[in-house]
Amino acid sequence: MIAKFFGNPWTKRVVSLLSPFYCAVVVFFAYLSVFYTLDLQETGTACMMTTGACVVALTTMLYTRKQLLTKITSLIILPVLVLPVMIYFGQWEILAPLAVMALIIFFLSGLGETAKTIWGTIFLLIYLVGSLVYFLVTSMFAPATVTATVESGVSPSGLYRYEVTNTTDSSNGSTKVSVESNTLDKIYFDMFQFRIRGLSHDVMIERPLQETCEVKWETETRQDITQQLSEISAEIEVTLSDKQMELLGRDAYGVTFNNGQTMQMTPEDYHKTVIALGEQERQILETDQEQLQLDALDEKSMEKLGIQVENFKTVLLSSLTDQELEQLGIPDEGDVMYYNGKVVFRYYIAILEEYFDLSKQEIGFM
Repeated sequence: MIAKFFGNPWTKRVVSLLSPFYCAVVVFFAYLSVFYTLDLQETGTACMMTTGACVVALTTMLYTRKQLLTKITSLIILPVLVLPVMIYFGQWEILAPLAVMALIIFFLSGLGETAKTIWGTIFLLIYLVGSLVYFLVTSMFAPATVTATVESGVSPSGLYRYEVTNTTDSSNGSTKVSVESNTLDKIYFDMFQFRIRGLSHDVMIERPLQETCEVKWETETRQDITQQLSEISAEIEVTLSDKQMELLGRDAYGVTFNNGQTMQMTPEDYHKTVIALGEQERQILETDQEQLQLDALDEKSMEKLGIQVENFKTVLLSSLTDQELEQLGIPDEGDVMYYNGKVVFRYYIAILEEYFDLSKQEIGFM
């Protein structure tokens, strides 16, 4: 009875639906490798858990190896693992089970021998070329300096973490203080910690290398920081994003059209505006399109059409009321960092300038 059940083609088809799910997990892992660094909290347990999951997945896919979904999955997993293997190279506790599983299911899948030979050759070339390019790029951009972490920690609120590093080079070295968000990491099962990267903000760089390092965090109010900044200068400017201008209900752009008409627009209106092109305008732009989005026009095209756009998103900090600052998401109080008695980081500015907005995340492989 059991043998008949598991030998039923429909049973295999249903079970094969698990293959795309496992494939999606591997693809997500590849995505994490690009934007996050992997920090294993419990190496042994993490290795056992990964191995167990791979064994279950492998068993399932071997059982359904002749099903179409499993065949497709066996072709996807190997090339997808290229990025994690290169970026997390050396963390074999996680990579080894995944790589072994991917190789076994590929060679034992229901694909024909010819197909395996062709695809195997392609995958081998992908790994060879990918590894060569990766190590060449990382070698070219790796600085010829020695960097050591002097101090690191977390702010009192737990929202930010910092790192003080000393760099030794041929020019008497330098000291750098960087701050990043402490709330954007991803933690799974309390042992797989993926730390966000590409959003670190350098708040201080000093030459030559500093011998003393005193980091102090204070909790200060929004009103106090506003007062401090106004005492420094009444001409401090900040550049707000479209999203922030929308929150304030302010116009972000002033547009003057070629007929002399002038309009002030919110970000939403600006990005929705369509310019109708007559025959003359189409000839000028050398296009067959009868209309174009205003925000799709580059500066040169706007000049040809006689359109002028003024950006209102750079505003004086002193022009923002305390209520508007609250609207922009700045809490009543937050973390301020002092380095050797000097203010180097204010939560207030970090939020206002969107230091840690994910849209500003840089892709990093080193």
